[in-house]
This record gives sequence, structure tokens and C-alpha cells, in this order.
Amino acid sequence: MEAGTSNDCLKENDGRRASTGENRGCPLDAVYHHRNDPYELNHFAAIERNEHHTVLYELPYQAHTEKPPVPYCSPRAAPSTGGTLRLPTMSRVMMRNADGSHAVENRWTLVCRALSKPITNSHQLEDTIVQYNPDYRAHFQFVALHKLFEEQCDDDERAAFFGETLPRLVTLALRLTELIRTPVPLLVQWQNHAVSMTQEQAACLLANAFLCTFPQPKAAHAKSFPGPNFAPLFAGTSQSVVEKIKCLCHYFRRVCIRMPTGVLTYERRYIPKHHVPDWGTVTACFARNRPPLHVSPDGTIEDQGTGLLQMVFANRFLGGGVIGHGCVQEEIRCVINPELLVGRLLFESLRETEAYFVLGSEQYCRYANYASSFTFHADHRDGTPRDASGRRRCYIVGLDALRMQPGMDQYEERAIRRELGKAYAGFVDGLEGRLPAPGIATGNWGCGAFGGHAPLKALLQLMVACVVDRPLLYFTCNEPGLQERLLAMYSFLAERRVAVATLFRLLVRYGAKGTGADRSNEQDVYEYLYQQLNPGGIGSSAACNQL
Repeated sequence: MEAGTSNDCLKENDGRRASTGENRGCPLDAVYHHRNDPYELNHFAAIERNEHHTVLYELPYQAHTEKPPVPYCSPRAAPSTGGTLRLPTMSRVMMRNADGSHAVENRWTLVCRALSKPITNSHQLEDTIVQYNPDYRAHFQFVALHKLFEEQCDDDERAAFFGETLPRLVTLALRLTELIRTPVPLLVQWQNHAVSMTQEQAACLLANAFLCTFPQPKAAHAKSFPGPNFAPLFAGTSQSVVEKIKCLCHYFRRVCIRMPTGVLTYERRYIPKHHVPDWGTVTACFARNRPPLHVSPDGTIEDQGTGLLQMVFANRFLGGGVIGHGCVQEEIRCVINPELLVGRLLFESLRETEAYFVLGSEQYCRYANYASSFTFHADHRDGTPRDASGRRRCYIVGLDALRMQPGMDQYEERAIRRELGKAYAGFVDGLEGRLPAPGIATGNWGCGAFGGHAPLKALLQLMVACVVDRPLLYFTCNEPGLQERLLAMYSFLAERRVAVATLFRLLVRYGAKGTGADRSNEQDVYEYLYQQLNPGGIGSSAACNQL
């Protein structure tokens, strides 16, 4: 066992184990199933073109080459009822003439004409973007963009961006018709589908988003897809927004100098509600190292969760407020791994039992601090190995937690079932027959701005991990006392072999006895569970089976 995890570090306290010293639960290598290579179990299914998987490049992937895979050419989209991505080549723009009359022009023609002229500063960049987005003149002023290049860049940095990076970025964006040669299906609600593309194709799409060339979504999709372009980011006013733009500019500098040759997969998973477990009757029980749990008060999912399924605490729209003022866990992950932002073009907003997955994204920069104090820190060279299909072995899942609103009670049965079902959609292993499944790196999901109670959200994730039999590496993000409380509860449940169904029914009882959303004056949920499950009381094995 790791230092600080022996029984000497645990002492009995009212029938439960309390952690002292550096106890972090099971040894970290148990989360990796005692494999020496952290990526050994992180094997994705090989990429195949079929009715459930659209591949935008020629197969098979050729490893050990310095050139990206060749784009696949097909005039027909894969079977899908959700439509395809609207590219700037596929729309028209209403333009006002000098005499006040209006004319309709092809959007891509306008884009190519505007971007053919030199751009030497941020104001010229804004003027260029407005030429093919005339509505922007009334809606956006690129405050953050100007703040970056006029106040926070020196002459050499400005010259490098406008003299080298931006011209290359424009060239990359205008290769759209060369690089995207097959219709790209949207990953819509209530469907299981995946789209794989090269990192070069992803960079091309992101270059177009940076230059705001995409048309707005059609009316049918306007409320269920985020806006595709980066204009709201450029129009921000806070310093954290400026720092996010720095991260994106750094990404473009990197890929325009040396284009990566790998592959990415964007996958939407939908679990029909009748396939979600009945939490009141599931047979799984907690036991010693079931599931293995390692709790860390420090570190980050992206740095310490290598080789694991890495959780993003998502908004129902991928990226949340990334193209705005948001700057917490999901938004930060999207600007240090910008290829995630392609998902904003593809994924419709998530429903109750849906999750998004991104396989193969690369990290390009390091950061410091969080929220309003977030800063771009330095370049990052990602050494994550690739799989046989060319994807970095970085496996990310996005799950949107309930956002607590006034009057909502996160302990009511409906809310408990919703969060368990959502976690199940992300945690259940999609590769049948592969045992054991990689562990999950997660943390305080749905807490902070979403208002979730960290001890409850940790317990719900632990319950789902027990049902799907996957280890958890849990980061408490220095939440006061959470490491000790979660490990004590985990030991208590494991020693008594408490059934997940029993725990679910007790949580429902706890929710039913409450007086509303504000439980600050009520018994703590963990204390309630200890009381109900205490040996000799309702927690005896016979009594538990009656719950």
C-alpha cells in the first residue's frame, strides 16, 4: 500500500473509519489496475467508416508519416436525421449597397475577397470580419482583441502574429473546400453517432471559427447549438477573456508552423431511459476496493489523470461560456486543448441521459490560476502516445450536471435519479468485452457555479462507479474536509458491504424528509447515512435488505 494508506493511518470513530495523515484511499496503481503503463487499458475501438461513424479522411491511417491523412471525398452524408454542419460555402449574405438597395451574395465569395487583403492590426481584423458579417457592427465591439494586441503585446509579438501567424491562419481557413470534402453530420439529440477527422481538418474548422466565417445556425437549431464563431470572445472585457485569446493564438501559431498529423473522434452517446439501471434494485454492493477509490486534494484531471477517462464538468452546450466570460474547468480545458472547440460545431445540447466524448485531443499550452485570475502560462508539448488509429490516448467525457435554481432541491428523488442516469451515460464502458475498463478521473462535478453539494455529487459518482465496476481517481480541488469525509464514507460502506440500491433508497428517504431546497439547518446527509446504516440499527444486513 502507499504511504499513509495502511490500517495504522485509520482509527475507529462511531463505527466509521476516519482518515488521518496523508490517507488518500486505495493505492494509485489500483486505479490503473496495477498496470505499469498508465495507457495500457486506454485502447479505443479502431476507426471504421460505417452508418454510425463518419470519417472525413481516407482510411487506413498511416502511422510514421509527416503528412496528415488525405481528406475523404464523398458527395453524400452518412445516414442521419439531424442534418449537416452549415459551412460558409453553403450560405448567402444580405449586403447593403451604397445607394441603400440590398443584394444577396455568396458568403464564401465575400469571405475570400475580404481575407485576400493584408491585415496588419486588430482593427483591420475586426473590419475584415464585419465585411461578411454586417450584423456584427451593431452587436459586437472587439474590446478584448484590441486590448490584447494594443496594450499587452510588444512590437515583436504583434509583428509575429500579424506578419506570420495570421496570414498562415487565413491560408488554412481558405483551404476549407480542399480539406472538408464530405458533408459533416451534426451530432444531434437521441442519436448515437461519431465523427472522426484529422487534426488538420479540425484546425481548418477552428481557423474559420476564429475568423468568424461560419453562418449562424438555422432557426431550427438556433436554441440547441451554440454560436459557431469567436466574435463573442473577441468582444469580452475581462482579463481572463484576453488570456483565453492568448491560448487560442498560441494554438494557431503552433499548428501553422508544424501541422500535427493525428486524428480526433467526436462521439455522442445516448442511453435510452429504459436502459438506465433501476437504482432501487441494482445488485452491486460496495466492498473492499470495489470500486477502487483514490482521493487527491490537489492536482488536476488533465495532469494527473493520464490514461484514464477524464471528466469535464460540462454545460449542456459543449464549452459552456468558453466563447464568452466563462473561465472554469470546462472552459479552461477547451482553450488548453482547443480541438475540443470543434465539438461546439457538431454537438447539439445534451439531454438527460446523454454524454459527449472527445478522443485524441492534444494540449498546446499550460495555464495558471482559475476563473477571473486565469492566465496563459507557457507552451506545452504533449507527449501522450497515439493509438493505432492516430489519436492521442486522451479520452474526455463531458457530462452536464443539474444547475440548481431557486426552489430546486438536489436531494429530491427526481434530481438524484437524473444525476445518477447522467453519470451512468458517461461512465458505462462503450467497448463490450474489454475488461477491465480504464478508471475515471473526476472531481466536484456540478458544484461551484452550478450549486451542487460536493459530498452528494461525490457519493453519486461513487455509486455509479460501483455499478459499472470502474475505479475512481477523485480530485477534491481543496474543498475543505471533503477528502477525509469521502474516504471515511467509502470505508464505512465497503466494510458493511452496503448495496448501491440500499444507499439510493436512503438518499431518497433523506430527500423526502427535507423541508425544501435550503437544508442548512438540517442533519448532514453523511451523518444521516451513518445513523441509518449503523450496526445493530437499520444498517444491519437484514434491515438493509428490507429497505
